[in-house]
Amino acid sequence: MKPTKLTFINGKPTLVTYDKVVRTDNDKAYNYHRKVNDNTYLKFYHSTEWKHKREEILERDYGLCQRCGMEAELVDHIIPSKDDWSDRLNSNNLQSLCRACHRAKTKREWMKHHKGMARYMNINVVTGLPASGKSTYVKRHITEHDLIYDYDELMQALSGLPTRHRNHDIHDYIMLFFDQMLRKLKAEQTFNNVWIIRTLPDKRIDTLLSNYHHINHIVVMTDPNVCEQRLIKRKQKIQFQKTLNDFKRADFTGYRVVKNQ
Repeated sequence: MKPTKLTFINGKPTLVTYDKVVRTDNDKAYNYHRKVNDNTYLKFYHSTEWKHKREEILERDYGLCQRCGMEAELVDHIIPSKDDWSDRLNSNNLQSLCRACHRAKTKREWMKHHKGMARYMNINVVTGLPASGKSTYVKRHITEHDLIYDYDELMQALSGLPTRHRNHDIHDYIMLFFDQMLRKLKAEQTFNNVWIIRTLPDKRIDTLLSNYHHINHIVVMTDPNVCEQRLIKRKQKIQFQKTLNDFKRADFTGYRVVKNQ
């Protein structure tokens, strides 16, 4: 005798054999509605261009889930394709995920859309010469629920060495984290503020995030001689003159200037 299962037929609970496929009127109506209204959406995910892009992203992410590091099983749109159809093939809007992390992300997106959990979030890009006081400026203005990206702090934390040391191999990991962070921030409203501390402007930030968040551009201006003396005192070995030349050539149009001594 075959095992049975409980299902609903014509709105009534009914026992049927376990292998029986029951299609309710609601199922048929839903599938018909989706076929009519989402035909382009469904065709895209069966298209050759999507299959090629999916393989490209899995290869870029080394086949690893970008949230937990386990084996990736699918490629996800950071901003859902239904919300921004024009961005559906943009590599910066795609990430490899395992199914568990994808379910968690989907649940969080549903909560934001249906429970009113979205919040206003500022992106603050703070630039300035080394030892100009960028980190000090951020510490004066952070709130209780902010995210801070500070290259020097990450280098020290990951290498276990004083801030004056630089490890080129660890640098690659820090920049990988930065790229992943920018992609993830497109779909997030989690923090009150995001603080990105850099020496020079980075147009990628505006390109990736300006359509989704308000971005504040801040440059901390400190006398270069003061910065250089601070670096000498801290025994930080950097090519200061080259950095200063790059800083002078950088375009700070639209940046709010904060003078520091």
